[in-house]
Amino acid sequence: MGNKGNSSFFYGLLFFVLFGIVSMLIFSKAIDSPILENNQKKFEIFIPKEGRLLSYVIDSLGSLGQIKYSQAISILSDLRGYDSAKFGYYKIDSTIGVMQFLRKLTFGYEDPLNVRIGGYKSREEYLKELSNVFPWSLDSLRTYLGNDTSWSRIIPNTYEMYWSSNPRKISNRLRREYNVFWSNYRRNRAEDLGFSPDDIMIIASISQAETKALDELPRIAALYMSRLRIGKRLESDPTAVYAYREMNPGTDIVRRVSRKMTRVNHPYNTYNIPGLPPSPIATVEPEIIDAVLSAIPKGELYMCADPERIGYHNFTSSFRQHLINSSKYHRSLNRRGIRR
Repeated sequence: MGNKGNSSFFYGLLFFVLFGIVSMLIFSKAIDSPILENNQKKFEIFIPKEGRLLSYVIDSLGSLGQIKYSQAISILSDLRGYDSAKFGYYKIDSTIGVMQFLRKLTFGYEDPLNVRIGGYKSREEYLKELSNVFPWSLDSLRTYLGNDTSWSRIIPNTYEMYWSSNPRKISNRLRREYNVFWSNYRRNRAEDLGFSPDDIMIIASISQAETKALDELPRIAALYMSRLRIGKRLESDPTAVYAYREMNPGTDIVRRVSRKMTRVNHPYNTYNIPGLPPSPIATVEPEIIDAVLSAIPKGELYMCADPERIGYHNFTSSFRQHLINSSKYHRSLNRRGIRR
């Protein structure tokens, strides 16, 4: 009788242990299983504010059919005490398991975004593009990224950044990249030319607006440097156009610079102000900056668009010859009916 009772107890205990082991294996397999079906496409989650209820996120994804086991995952998150999702951007794909998914959102294991900052962008265009990527207002971005100090120090590139980065952090990141780009070699070359890195950035932004011909850029930059060295105003058309458009938003594309534009009273109009404007007139790609650093000033002080070679200029150190070149160019504009 006693042996029979002990045997029943032993088999009952064995069953309980085996049941527990099997249950643990099944549970372990469930929490480690992919949160997506094999044929499901990966997707992104943006948590727009700190403390968003995790159950709300799970229910929303489940109702859209984007994740499996949404009810079971909600129960599991409650058991583990995972109640809220961290502000940020997250990528979800078939390699992510249930527990990994919960930890990712709960502890804020955010994925970086690839943020492209391009060249030839005005300050406002650059800020608007950032506002389309990050969850910050234009005003807050202007405070940290639109002031002259920050705006002058942007190197166009594709950057990995976190969506949750605030404007100050974004500014600091771009500043670090600026310092990395301006290695000792580039700084020494700028110094040899008699300019600071910030000066070169401004000269490069004006030079790129004069021509799209990379082979002519060093010569244009050299001309500007020569004028600066002798204290002659740059009298750069792109700065006059920039100033005019700043004062007259919505202006159409300018194909011919008028005397009205060159007389605009504005801190960026180098027909009126001596030296360089306060900051670049646009973002500048690295190859443009390097082209400017390769400039070799030879005393040329004047240039005028060459009507026979579209995109190129005629250069001279003689004002008299410049007037001849200018007259030839303006006659070509008149023949083509380009009045403004």
